[in-house]
This record gives sequence, structure tokens and C-alpha cells, in this order.
Amino acid sequence: MRSPNGKIKVKVPYWNAGSYSIWVNDKKIPYTPWNKEEGRYSELTGMKGCGENRFVGVQNYLEFILTPYCTVTVKPENAILSNVRMQWTMDEFYAAGGTTSFADRVSAALGIHASQIKVVAVYKGSVVVEYLIEPTVTSGSDPARELRKLETKLNAIVKDKS
Repeated sequence: MRSPNGKIKVKVPYWNAGSYSIWVNDKKIPYTPWNKEEGRYSELTGMKGCGENRFVGVQNYLEFILTPYCTVTVKPENAILSNVRMQWTMDEFYAAGGTTSFADRVSAALGIHASQIKVVAVYKGSVVVEYLIEPTVTSGSDPARELRKLETKLNAIVKDKS
């Protein structure tokens, strides 16, 4: 955007399920805060400036704010995409800690840090939670290998519960 003022909201629809992140000046910009009433990340306001963003999982699109002379980079992320259906009401889900407790429980079961679990959407159908699992980011690590191990572990947990 080559304008001295203003801002625009860019909406990028995706045909495939994936994990994407927004980067501005080599810094990853986190999604907007979670909105439990909507069951997804909060609507963009433009108040946080260039790079403010959210991913809407059920409708599968990424939105971000672009301001003058700001370069935004959209990067695909290595991640496991999953969902779970639970026999709860939405009120029961949020009364039991909602997305934070969900991420804590999944991460504990997998033996990873809760920051590696990102809830993308929560909607009715009893309660359906769409989420992704990201690998740890350290120098010298192999994200693809780590994700294969986590996938194997997740599949074993699901198989044991069925």
C-alpha cells in the first residue's frame, strides 16, 4: 500500500486446511484475542496496526490489516490440524475453562507445552473444537520429524480411547 494514510483489510480464502502466520519486519504477529461468543478469533479492528490478523477455521480464511509502507508476509506453518467432537454444551465447555483448558489438556496428553496448541474454531455440534498442533521452534530442530512423532502419539491416544 503506497498511501500516506489509511488502512485496508485483506481477506485470503484457502481451499485447503492449513496453518498460516503473518509476519511484519521479521516478527510473527499473533492472532487477535479469542472471542468465546463467536467461537473464533475476534474481528479485526485495525487499532493494532499493520499485521493485525486472525484465521477463521470453519470458513477457512485469513484476514489481516495492511497500512501504508508496511510489508506483510504470509507464511505457511508446519502443523497438525485436528478436530474433536465432545458431548458437552457450549456453556459446559466454557464453564470448564474453554479453549485454555482444552489446550492445557491436549498438551498434557501429548507431553508438550500448551503454547503449541492453537484453537482455531469452536462451534456447536455438541461442541466441536478445531485446533492445530505446532512443533517447537528451536535452532537445529526438525519440525517435520517432531510433527510425525506427535501425530503417532495423538493417533495412539485416540485409538486407546475408542
